[in-house]
Amino acid sequence: MDTHLMIGVAVMFGLIGIAASRDLLRRMREQQPQLVPVKVEPQDAPRRER
Repeated sequence: MDTHLMIGVAVMFGLIGIAASRDLLRRMREQQPQLVPVKVEPQDAPRRER
């Protein structure tokens, strides 16, 4: 095979791999549960009565 052809095929496979991995990561991120921040009070703080 010609060297230029082999380099072109390798570049094309690389671009296809990058596009596939970005799509896969985007789909995985959509399925991930959203994290909710939790308030934490210091232990030495006095408790407030409500």
